[in-house]
Amino acid sequence: MGRIDLVVPAHLVAGLRIPALAITTGQPDNAWVDVPISGWAFLRRPAQRLPLDPRSARRARRYVQLAPWRLPISLVIFLVLAVVDDRSGHTISDAAMVAVFVPIGVLSRPSLGGQLPPQTPSRDQHGNLRIPNLPITVAQQWMNLNPGVTTTDKPTPRPYARSFYASWSAGLILAAVTLGLALANDGRENFILLWSAVPVLFVAGCAAALKMIPPGYIHLERGNDQDRRQP
Repeated sequence: MGRIDLVVPAHLVAGLRIPALAITTGQPDNAWVDVPISGWAFLRRPAQRLPLDPRSARRARRYVQLAPWRLPISLVIFLVLAVVDDRSGHTISDAAMVAVFVPIGVLSRPSLGGQLPPQTPSRDQHGNLRIPNLPITVAQQWMNLNPGVTTTDKPTPRPYARSFYASWSAGLILAAVTLGLALANDGRENFILLWSAVPVLFVAGCAAALKMIPPGYIHLERGNDQDRRQP
Protein backbone atom coordinates (compact mmCIF):
# COMPACT_ATOMS: atom_id res chain seq x y z
CA MET A 1 0.00 0.00 0.00
CA GLY A 2 1.49 3.32 -1.09
CA ARG A 3 1.67 6.06 1.52
CA ILE A 4 2.24 9.80 1.49
CA ASP A 5 2.08 12.83 3.79
CA LEU A 6 -0.96 15.10 3.81
CA VAL A 7 -0.72 18.87 4.38
CA VAL A 8 -3.74 20.87 5.53
CA PRO A 9 -3.31 24.67 5.28
CA ALA A 10 -3.91 26.48 8.55
CA HIS A 11 -7.03 28.28 7.33
CA LEU A 12 -8.71 24.97 6.42
CA VAL A 13 -8.12 23.14 9.71
CA ALA A 14 -11.17 24.51 11.53
CA GLY A 15 -13.62 23.42 8.83
CA LEU A 16 -11.86 20.22 7.86
CA ARG A 17 -14.06 17.45 6.46
CA ILE A 18 -12.60 14.06 7.29
CA PRO A 19 -13.56 10.89 5.41
CA ALA A 20 -14.62 7.92 7.53
CA LEU A 21 -11.59 5.85 6.58
CA ALA A 22 -8.94 4.85 9.10
CA ILE A 23 -5.82 6.92 8.47
CA THR A 24 -3.76 3.96 9.67
CA THR A 25 -5.10 1.19 7.43
CA GLY A 26 -7.45 2.88 4.97
CA GLN A 27 -10.30 0.62 6.04
CA PRO A 28 -13.86 1.80 6.84
CA ASP A 29 -13.78 -0.12 10.14
CA ASN A 30 -12.61 2.69 12.40
CA ALA A 31 -12.95 4.45 15.74
CA TRP A 32 -12.63 8.21 16.24
CA VAL A 33 -9.95 9.41 18.66
CA ASP A 34 -8.73 12.84 19.76
CA VAL A 35 -5.04 12.53 18.85
CA PRO A 36 -2.70 15.08 20.53
CA ILE A 37 -0.71 17.20 18.11
CA SER A 38 1.46 19.22 20.50
CA GLY A 39 4.44 16.86 20.34
CA TRP A 40 4.71 16.86 24.14
CA ALA A 41 3.76 13.57 25.78
CA PHE A 42 2.22 15.21 28.85
CA LEU A 43 -0.15 17.50 26.91
CA ARG A 44 -3.52 16.23 25.71
CA ARG A 45 -4.43 19.47 23.95
CA PRO A 46 -4.44 20.64 21.25
CA ALA A 47 -5.76 17.53 19.56
CA GLN A 48 -7.25 16.54 16.23
CA ARG A 49 -10.13 14.07 16.06
CA LEU A 50 -9.18 11.35 13.58
CA PRO A 51 -10.43 7.91 12.52
CA LEU A 52 -8.12 5.02 13.46
CA ASP A 53 -8.39 1.29 13.12
CA PRO A 54 -9.74 -0.33 16.33
CA ARG A 55 -6.35 -1.62 17.54
CA SER A 56 -4.59 1.71 17.02
CA ALA A 57 -7.54 3.51 18.61
CA ARG A 58 -7.29 1.43 21.80
CA ARG A 59 -3.57 2.09 22.08
CA ALA A 60 -3.98 5.80 21.36
CA ARG A 61 -6.70 6.22 24.00
CA ARG A 62 -4.58 4.38 26.56
CA TYR A 63 -1.59 6.55 25.72
CA VAL A 64 -3.62 9.74 26.07
CA GLN A 65 -4.86 8.59 29.48
CA LEU A 66 -1.48 7.54 30.89
CA ALA A 67 1.14 9.73 29.20
CA PRO A 68 0.44 12.95 31.15
CA TRP A 69 1.10 11.09 34.41
CA ARG A 70 4.41 9.49 33.49
CA LEU A 71 6.56 12.58 33.89
CA PRO A 72 5.18 13.77 37.27
CA ILE A 73 5.22 10.22 38.68
CA SER A 74 8.82 9.74 37.54
CA LEU A 75 9.82 13.07 39.09
CA VAL A 76 8.12 12.20 42.38
CA ILE A 77 9.88 8.83 42.48
CA PHE A 78 13.20 10.51 41.70
CA LEU A 79 12.73 13.06 44.50
CA VAL A 80 11.65 10.41 47.02
CA LEU A 81 14.67 8.25 46.24
CA ALA A 82 16.98 11.27 46.45
CA VAL A 83 15.57 12.30 49.84
CA VAL A 84 15.79 8.75 51.21
CA ASP A 85 19.35 8.45 49.97
CA ASP A 86 20.30 11.80 51.52
CA ARG A 87 18.59 11.25 54.88
CA SER A 88 19.64 7.65 55.43
CA GLY A 89 23.24 8.07 54.38
CA HIS A 90 23.12 4.68 52.66
CA THR A 91 23.13 3.97 48.96
CA ILE A 92 19.82 2.63 47.76
CA SER A 93 20.16 -1.01 46.78
CA ASP A 94 20.02 -2.15 43.18
CA ALA A 95 17.04 -4.34 44.03
CA ALA A 96 15.09 -1.32 45.25
CA MET A 97 15.95 0.60 42.09
CA VAL A 98 14.81 -2.30 39.94
CA ALA A 99 11.59 -2.67 41.92
CA VAL A 100 10.77 0.98 41.31
CA PHE A 101 11.77 1.44 37.68
CA VAL A 102 10.85 -1.90 36.14
CA PRO A 103 7.10 -1.15 36.42
CA ILE A 104 7.70 2.20 34.72
CA GLY A 105 9.55 0.43 31.92
CA VAL A 106 6.79 -2.14 31.58
CA LEU A 107 4.16 0.58 31.25
CA SER A 108 6.17 2.12 28.43
CA ARG A 109 5.40 -0.92 26.27
CA PRO A 110 2.78 -0.02 23.63
CA SER A 111 0.65 -3.04 24.50
CA LEU A 112 0.28 -1.80 28.09
CA GLY A 113 0.98 1.92 28.17
CA GLY A 114 -0.46 2.73 24.78
CA GLN A 115 1.06 4.36 21.73
CA LEU A 116 0.21 7.06 19.23
CA PRO A 117 0.09 5.90 15.60
CA PRO A 118 2.75 6.86 13.02
CA GLN A 119 0.05 9.04 11.46
CA THR A 120 0.00 11.38 14.46
CA PRO A 121 -0.37 14.91 13.04
CA SER A 122 1.77 17.93 13.83
CA ARG A 123 1.71 21.64 13.10
CA ASP A 124 4.50 23.62 11.50
CA GLN A 125 5.56 27.18 12.25
CA HIS A 126 2.77 28.53 10.03
CA GLY A 127 -0.01 26.51 11.63
CA ASN A 128 -0.36 24.04 8.78
CA LEU A 129 -1.43 20.57 9.85
CA ARG A 130 0.65 17.68 8.54
CA ILE A 131 -0.48 14.06 8.78
CA PRO A 132 2.30 11.65 7.81
CA ASN A 133 2.24 8.22 6.24
CA LEU A 134 -1.37 8.14 5.04
CA PRO A 135 -2.48 5.50 2.54
CA ILE A 136 -2.62 7.23 -0.84
CA THR A 137 -6.27 6.27 -1.32
CA VAL A 138 -7.17 7.90 1.99
CA ALA A 139 -5.18 11.03 1.16
CA GLN A 140 -7.06 11.30 -2.12
CA GLN A 141 -10.37 11.20 -0.25
CA TRP A 142 -9.19 14.02 2.01
CA MET A 143 -8.24 16.15 -0.99
CA ASN A 144 -11.56 15.47 -2.72
CA LEU A 145 -13.49 16.65 0.34
CA ASN A 146 -11.21 19.60 1.11
CA PRO A 147 -9.98 21.58 -1.91
CA GLY A 148 -6.66 23.16 -0.99
CA VAL A 149 -5.36 20.16 0.94
CA THR A 150 -2.23 18.79 -0.71
CA THR A 151 0.20 15.89 -0.43
CA THR A 152 3.97 15.92 -0.23
CA ASP A 153 6.87 13.51 -0.02
CA LYS A 154 9.30 16.11 1.34
CA PRO A 155 10.73 15.65 4.87
CA THR A 156 8.64 17.06 7.69
CA PRO A 157 9.91 20.55 8.61
CA ARG A 158 10.96 21.33 12.16
CA PRO A 159 8.15 22.78 14.28
CA TYR A 160 10.41 25.52 15.70
CA ALA A 161 13.03 27.91 14.36
CA ARG A 162 16.73 27.05 14.45
CA SER A 163 17.31 29.62 17.19
CA PHE A 164 14.94 27.67 19.45
CA TYR A 165 17.01 24.50 19.12
CA ALA A 166 20.28 26.43 19.44
CA SER A 167 19.13 27.96 22.74
CA TRP A 168 17.98 24.64 24.15
CA SER A 169 21.15 22.89 23.00
CA ALA A 170 23.39 25.45 24.68
CA GLY A 171 21.32 25.42 27.86
CA LEU A 172 21.22 21.64 28.17
CA ILE A 173 24.93 21.16 27.51
CA LEU A 174 25.77 23.96 29.96
CA ALA A 175 23.52 22.33 32.56
CA ALA A 176 25.26 18.97 32.02
CA VAL A 177 28.72 20.50 32.46
CA THR A 178 27.66 22.53 35.50
CA LEU A 179 26.01 19.56 37.19
CA GLY A 180 28.97 17.30 36.45
CA LEU A 181 31.44 19.78 37.93
CA ALA A 182 29.26 20.35 40.98
CA LEU A 183 28.94 16.63 41.69
CA ALA A 184 32.65 16.02 41.15
CA ASN A 185 33.73 18.76 43.52
CA ASP A 186 31.25 18.66 46.39
CA GLY A 187 33.31 16.11 48.32
CA ARG A 188 30.55 13.58 48.97
CA GLU A 189 29.05 10.47 47.47
CA ASN A 190 26.07 11.63 45.48
CA PHE A 191 22.88 9.88 44.47
CA ILE A 192 23.49 7.79 41.35
CA LEU A 193 20.52 9.29 39.52
CA LEU A 194 22.12 12.72 39.82
CA TRP A 195 25.16 11.37 38.02
CA SER A 196 22.88 9.74 35.47
CA ALA A 197 21.38 13.14 34.73
CA VAL A 198 24.73 14.42 33.43
CA PRO A 199 24.93 12.25 30.28
CA VAL A 200 21.17 12.54 29.80
CA LEU A 201 21.38 16.34 29.70
CA PHE A 202 24.43 16.22 27.44
CA VAL A 203 22.84 13.81 24.96
CA ALA A 204 19.63 15.87 24.97
CA GLY A 205 21.69 18.97 24.18
CA CYS A 206 23.41 17.21 21.29
CA ALA A 207 20.03 16.00 20.00
CA ALA A 208 18.71 19.56 20.10
CA ALA A 209 21.80 20.74 18.20
CA LEU A 210 21.18 18.15 15.48
CA LYS A 211 17.68 19.53 15.01
CA MET A 212 19.24 22.73 13.70
CA ILE A 213 20.13 20.76 10.57
CA PRO A 214 17.28 20.94 8.03
CA PRO A 215 15.36 17.65 7.63
CA GLY A 216 16.63 15.61 4.73
CA TYR A 217 19.89 17.56 4.56
CA ILE A 218 21.97 14.49 5.43
CA HIS A 219 21.50 11.49 3.17
CA LEU A 220 23.05 8.11 3.82
CA GLU A 221 23.29 6.27 0.55
CA ARG A 222 24.44 2.71 0.10
CA GLY A 223 25.81 1.51 -3.18
CA ASN A 224 24.92 -1.90 -4.52
CA ASP A 225 27.25 -4.86 -4.20
CA GLN A 226 28.54 -4.46 -7.75
CA ASP A 227 29.55 -0.85 -7.09
CA ARG A 228 31.37 -1.85 -3.91
CA ARG A 229 33.33 -4.54 -5.76
CA GLN A 230 34.59 -2.11 -8.37
CA PRO A 231 38.10 -0.71 -7.69
